Amino acid sequence: MKKILLYFFIGLIAIVLFLFVYLKVFEFRANQISVGTLIQNYDSDNPALLVIDIQEVETGELSEKDYYKTVSKSLIRKTNKIAEAFEKKDAPVVYIKSEISDPILNLLNNSYKKGSRKAELDKRLLVVSNYIISKSRGDAFSNPQLDKLLIGKQVNHLIITGLDAAHCVNSTIQAAKNRGYMITVISDAVISKTDSIKQVKLKEFSRNGIEVVSSEDYLMELKKPE
Repeated sequence: MKKILLYFFIGLIAIVLFLFVYLKVFEFRANQISVGTLIQNYDSDNPALLVIDIQEVETGELSEKDYYKTVSKSLIRKTNKIAEAFEKKDAPVVYIKSEISDPILNLLNNSYKKGSRKAELDKRLLVVSNYIISKSRGDAFSNPQLDKLLIGKQVNHLIITGLDAAHCVNSTIQAAKNRGYMITVISDAVISKTDSIKQVKLKEFSRNGIEVVSSEDYLMELKKPE
């Protein structure tokens, strides 16, 4: 009996250690920023709107994040207005969502399980295109389909909305800078865990040469004749 218990505890410890290492490796990979190649120089400003991680698990009815749910109405309303303006100009709108297909990770936490209701885009989003890119890391460019889409559309300017300013938005911005994109962050259409964290990140973006503007100002600029 003692040997059985000993083997049981050894096996249990081995499983815990395996899961710990597995999660740490996933976390390390999830935080890596892709490098990519520099985009070409184009004669005109060719923008695309990136809508990052506005999903049911984050901002929707299935979310357990109270602050995200509280600010989601304003976030989605302002994002939708910009998406509508992009649609009228026939400019690309790309929806980024986090999805995980790893069976071990999904067993531990199925919040982002690929194909699940939680992983779907927030149903309040105005979806004006079929450009939906799935990612399993913070950096949206970790899925090479985003590079392919943007290069194919000759995009050189990314307009960023979504969440989280300190995580996936931040990682995607770093990856976009590596590729030479102009970047504009819509200040009232990105969120973080708290408003104070968001404000710190917005100031950091500005210091690093990234344009930070309100949705109202950006829409006014977008409506100007070319």
